[in-house]
Amino acid sequence: MAGLGLLLWTAAALCGAAEAIGYKEVSPGVAYAHISRIEGPQSIHVVKFDYHRPDLRLLSTLGRRTVFGLTSLRKEIAALPAAAGRPIAGINGDFFIIKRDPYQGDPIGLQILEGELVSSPGSAACFWMDPEGSPRTGIVRSQCKVLWPNGTETPFRINEQRKANSATLLTPRLGSSTRTTNGVDLILEPQGPGPWLPLQAGRTCLARVREIYPHGNAPIGSNDMILSMGPGLAAQLLPVEVGTRLKLVTEFTPDLAGVRTAIGGGPLLATQGESLKRRSKDPRNPRTAIGWNDKEFFFVVVDGRSKELSIGVGFAELADLMVELGCKEALNLDGGGSTTLWLGGKVVNHPSEKGVERNVANALVLVRKM
Repeated sequence: MAGLGLLLWTAAALCGAAEAIGYKEVSPGVAYAHISRIEGPQSIHVVKFDYHRPDLRLLSTLGRRTVFGLTSLRKEIAALPAAAGRPIAGINGDFFIIKRDPYQGDPIGLQILEGELVSSPGSAACFWMDPEGSPRTGIVRSQCKVLWPNGTETPFRINEQRKANSATLLTPRLGSSTRTTNGVDLILEPQGPGPWLPLQAGRTCLARVREIYPHGNAPIGSNDMILSMGPGLAAQLLPVEVGTRLKLVTEFTPDLAGVRTAIGGGPLLATQGESLKRRSKDPRNPRTAIGWNDKEFFFVVVDGRSKELSIGVGFAELADLMVELGCKEALNLDGGGSTTLWLGGKVVNHPSEKGVERNVANALVLVRKM
């Protein structure tokens, strides 16, 4: 940590203008500050960078490159392909299924990985970079659906555990098999030369049923998609047989066509430079957040669950902090034991689980283009 030139600042420094914070440049266009508040105490780590620079870009990562591949932030970054660029900083990403079950590791919200649609949005806010390179946040609604030969439509989710009366589209990004235990799995192959894998937003894929697994747990081939239907839904649909042709539509509101990077989170912390009002008695915990203004983007991590080092923050405090730092828009990400900031080759904060990194589902990473 000493190599990063950590700078300690009192609460008075933070409560002044954002310009008063003593950032140190750690890479061209990228700066870091460690803010230590005596009251609390609180230990706050901030990375800011100019997201307009053509040599910098944000991307999402996925543990072990699959939905079930929980791993540490450090290992997610180490596994980045060289073509992605040189990693500079990274933070943990979305909430995920942490309990032990067949879908442990599944991100709760939206994820787009280098243009590939990995996970459907949940009910909370998401973050994405639009095709013009501007950061966006808000609630994303899915209109993903199957169009059957008789004109009926069935909504579907993407790469998650499906329910008894619903449908889920599963891709090779999920893993080697669907892990379903009942219902019907339809193995799909492309019908014609149109869009197929990797799955992308804003597309219509023409598909043909190649094989049917009537009891689930179908294998997922490298060029297959699986439409898994719960038993309640399968009983309601028209007879489906090998050779049935259908259309898969991946539409969202707002439109995500052309988006290369997206990740889920929530709640929203600030908009138009104003903190969003939240309960004043939110529990203080380790927190991870992102924010931005017209020029700069911020990774923010607040350590917690330590009376000696840092007690953490509630959502209202975190929202105020993001605005004080200069953010116009801000979004909370997964926190608690997941809260991690990687910078310059090492983890610079103190993860709350005795300093040991928790395995997480995904992350946001800043890289410099090669």
